[in-house]
Amino acid sequence: MDLVYVAAVLEKQHAVCIIDAPTEGWNKLEEIPGNRIRQGLSKQEIVERIKEWAPNMVVITVPFSGWSPAAFETAALVKEVNRKIIVTLIGLHPSARPLECLKEDSVDFVVIGEPEMTVLELANSLEEGNRANLKNVKGIAFREDGKTIRTPSRPVIEDLDSLPFPARHLLPMDAFFEAAKKRPISGNLKKPSIRMLTSRGCGHSCIFCSNYIVMGRKWRARSAENVVDEIEQIVRTYGVKQVDFLDDNMTLDKKRMERICELIEERNLDIEWCTPNGVRADCLDANLLAKMKASGCKRILIAPESGVQRIVDDVIRKRQDLKKVEMAVESARKVGIEVGCFFILGFIGETKEDIKATIRFAHKLRQLGADRFYFSYATPLYGTELYEQAKRAGYLKLGLTDEALAAVEPLIETPEFTAEDLRMLCAEANLVNPTMTRDRIIRAVRSPKQALKTLFVRRRMAHQTKTSHP
Repeated sequence: MDLVYVAAVLEKQHAVCIIDAPTEGWNKLEEIPGNRIRQGLSKQEIVERIKEWAPNMVVITVPFSGWSPAAFETAALVKEVNRKIIVTLIGLHPSARPLECLKEDSVDFVVIGEPEMTVLELANSLEEGNRANLKNVKGIAFREDGKTIRTPSRPVIEDLDSLPFPARHLLPMDAFFEAAKKRPISGNLKKPSIRMLTSRGCGHSCIFCSNYIVMGRKWRARSAENVVDEIEQIVRTYGVKQVDFLDDNMTLDKKRMERICELIEERNLDIEWCTPNGVRADCLDANLLAKMKASGCKRILIAPESGVQRIVDDVIRKRQDLKKVEMAVESARKVGIEVGCFFILGFIGETKEDIKATIRFAHKLRQLGADRFYFSYATPLYGTELYEQAKRAGYLKLGLTDEALAAVEPLIETPEFTAEDLRMLCAEANLVNPTMTRDRIIRAVRSPKQALKTLFVRRRMAHQTKTSHP
């Protein structure tokens, strides 16, 4: 989503194209060193595309630290084609670790925070050839005369309606639809689907969440009319039948959400929609859920994170009443909306007994109507309070690297649990899912490479930046 938004802003003044390497090569899997799998276009295919386009600047998105090695590899490929091409990184990882990114010889600039207006100003300044003006571009870091320059932070975009709709016409939409049929992000819907973002930022302070690094702490939302205008555009243009809303919390403003539902019905937009990143249970009620169902809502995901109120309040700092989670599950199922639940295991301050209580809570939610559960390890993403806690206490596993963050492995060990304890508890937890068997779970836990090819990779890729779900 960040690339297509940046492209939409840039193309008003510049010629732009997008290489969507994972989508264009979605059915290509290559085993590479380090017990890893590469998915997408080959290096040579990327090089040929760059040569064909001959850009002045290449913008690479790095939405998760675990993908930074691939981003640096791509940056090096660009420089091999032409050293004069300016390489700029955007996304979570460069925002969290700008100085580390600039240690890469192939990286010229990093964008810190929301990228749209920053990349536009940077491109305009570079086109003018006035490097002295670069220090006036807020929200970037770069090298100059052997020193690293970091400019002041850029304020967040307050009026999200002012942004153009994402430049989907620059994406390989046919390939995306084909890939979605095979690996639908919502798990069981295989219709032409599109991802959308209707709000940004989050005012909560969950210790594992890194999304604020790019989008800020303040929740900002597009108007209901603007959101439904985009839905109508993609339905008419691409024949879309399903929309996945990637907001951190789409329902925070209930009146806005109700209006979105009403407009979808008024305009006779025949879609099903889901919230794969999750919504807070305390932002739902029976009336809103009924409107959501009437407008096409097929599935929501709720993130209790833990089944122990103390952990939710004092350790994770999510401060969500677990009784409201139970009520939300019951209410959603009563109106016919399917419900999935996210949990994270292995926080600092959590015990094995707490994790077992979380598993019992998941079973309770299943009895109340939830039908899908996602369990993952607490992952110390750069820039999060969880990372700082683990670093201070010495609980980070030795050898924590960007590559390690991409693996589906526990990276925190405390006096209360080992990595192996977490693997086995996660395997036990996953048995709450109706279609999972103990043998299948344990095989995946003990064979990360096979897990990448099967169960966990889709979940990890879908929810990377907000939580740490594999």
